[in-house]
Amino acid sequence: MSDLTSLWLTKDGDARIAVDPATGRNPYGCPPKPDPALLDFGSATASVISETAFAAADRLRHLLLPAGRAVPDMADLYRETARIGDELLHLCGLPAREGVRVFLTASGTDAHRLASEWTWAASDRPPCILAMEPNESGRGVPEALSAPCHGTLLPIRVRDDSGLLRPQAAVDDDVLAAARQAFSEHRPFFAVLTDVSKTGLVAPRRAVLRELERHLGQPVPVLVDASQFRLAPDSLKAYLDQGDLVALTGSKFVGGPSFSGALLVPRNFPAHLSIPPLSPLPLGQLLRWEAALAELRQFRALPENDVRDFFGKFASAVTAHIAHHPQLEALPSGAPSRDLPAESPEWDSLPTIFPFLLSHPGTQASDLLVPQEMQAVFRRLPEIRSSGAEGAIRGRLGQPVDCGLRHNKPISALRLCVSARHAVHAVNNGPRGVEQVVAQACAVLDEAARIAGRIREKP
Repeated sequence: MSDLTSLWLTKDGDARIAVDPATGRNPYGCPPKPDPALLDFGSATASVISETAFAAADRLRHLLLPAGRAVPDMADLYRETARIGDELLHLCGLPAREGVRVFLTASGTDAHRLASEWTWAASDRPPCILAMEPNESGRGVPEALSAPCHGTLLPIRVRDDSGLLRPQAAVDDDVLAAARQAFSEHRPFFAVLTDVSKTGLVAPRRAVLRELERHLGQPVPVLVDASQFRLAPDSLKAYLDQGDLVALTGSKFVGGPSFSGALLVPRNFPAHLSIPPLSPLPLGQLLRWEAALAELRQFRALPENDVRDFFGKFASAVTAHIAHHPQLEALPSGAPSRDLPAESPEWDSLPTIFPFLLSHPGTQASDLLVPQEMQAVFRRLPEIRSSGAEGAIRGRLGQPVDCGLRHNKPISALRLCVSARHAVHAVNNGPRGVEQVVAQACAVLDEAARIAGRIREKP
């Protein structure tokens, strides 16, 4: 396994993919090379690169940096950037005749920044930007959206102070109130629809935005934040057909390494807005996208019915395991709900992110781990244990998400996430494959609970 390829996979990004020499992992808990012994269910945060994906990145690195060459040829970078963009569209079910353009970016956050720049660069007034609260959408998203256009962010809350879901009608009312604020100030209005959020939610409802468009008699610019990429091709196409921009990443559900973003621009995106020509990606970004496409090819090759069947069985088993475990409490989430035209139920209508709270063993359910303790569980779960920890497994979950207060104490939720890679293994190995993935997920949940039993909040 090439150390040079591992090194390049950490280049052309920022501190979020820098490897800590002490742990061999980046801040997301991911090493820059495969870790086959790790049970990785943390894809809502990021994914650990697989052996298949690493091999694909390694082949491209050898192609672009043959022996004796230290810097890639610029023409080769242009060619490979165009090829990767074309294949991404193809794997999304978007042939060239659809007129959709793809712009590869360093990250999903950079895709948000591009969308804001292109939509409001020529505006003489800073826009009001409606977006889901940062706890659900990403810490860097507010600045990426507002900074390029000096816009004002109007955050929409989908959970109450205790982490429970707010009534849909209340969320809809907040969306309309935010729009009225923008109109009263004679400012442009821009909506970000998150599909799906850190805890598996879709908001705001597209129907509310369509109602707003009918009232205004003009389109409302919409960016669909699909950075999780937990989206079936028909759903993706439906958003683009409505004229929505769509931000994706290859590093979460798909399973590529961190820092591989993309912005899809529909054919009916306003022509007067200035969109720059194709720019070549630097080598590190190309290798990360090449790794992601290796995973996406395998996933898209699976029969749709088999994928839907697997995700349904997985959701039922994991939901039951959390419900019956004395230390686990599910954070209300439910299945993603979209109001998009669809001929039949897609796999993306099933939950693939399962947020949960942890309590200390042998205590009342109210004795929940606080955020610092949940972070400690997240960090310790992938560690190689000492010989004294017999039977311990190494796993990985999605980073804790702050979600309010319980009994006057802050709480956060860890997230168990099923990914495209799990679906590939399960479907290709039949019933035994499904059983293996479910058993591994339950083992990671149990191990997180065991670690919680050895953690107490320090004064």
